[in-house]
Amino acid sequence: MIRAMLGVFLAVMPIAVMPLTAADSVRVLQTNSAGDNIHVIDPATNRVVGVIEDIEVPHGVAIAPDGRRIYVTDESLSTLDVVDAKTLKVTKRIPLSGRPNNVAVAKNGTHVYVGIVEAPGAVDVIDTALLANVKSIPVKGAIHNVYVTPDGKYAVAGSIPART
Repeated sequence: MIRAMLGVFLAVMPIAVMPLTAADSVRVLQTNSAGDNIHVIDPATNRVVGVIEDIEVPHGVAIAPDGRRIYVTDESLSTLDVVDAKTLKVTKRIPLSGRPNNVAVAKNGTHVYVGIVEAPGAVDVIDTALLANVKSIPVKGAIHNVYVTPDGKYAVAGSIPART
């Protein structure tokens, strides 16, 4: 039962819901992990209303709390790609310590945490003011998922292969 639930959970991880601004509609972001783009979908109409291009093998996606930036892990380049939410263009590629998987943004928006799946595994910490990788936290195993606790005190990471 737990494995089945985990499979369903992992299947929906690349999707993120994005309020563009307080007055705008909600949008869904769907990564195309076998390609080089991300679809922006209007859930009210189920239509693609935008496409983020030029991110080969996008994996994880997260939205800044203010809705101005979209953060996408780029497995091909081992970068965290920063996308302007208005133009849907990549504005910065931040080098990571290895091949990334999923990503989480701190509630206050000051840091982004990226799970590094490439051995030996790590969690990279991105400063959103500097748009730079400021720390790589070593862990025991390849990291797939990263979450930030609701109080913003902790980043929690998990490794499926290492069972940690």
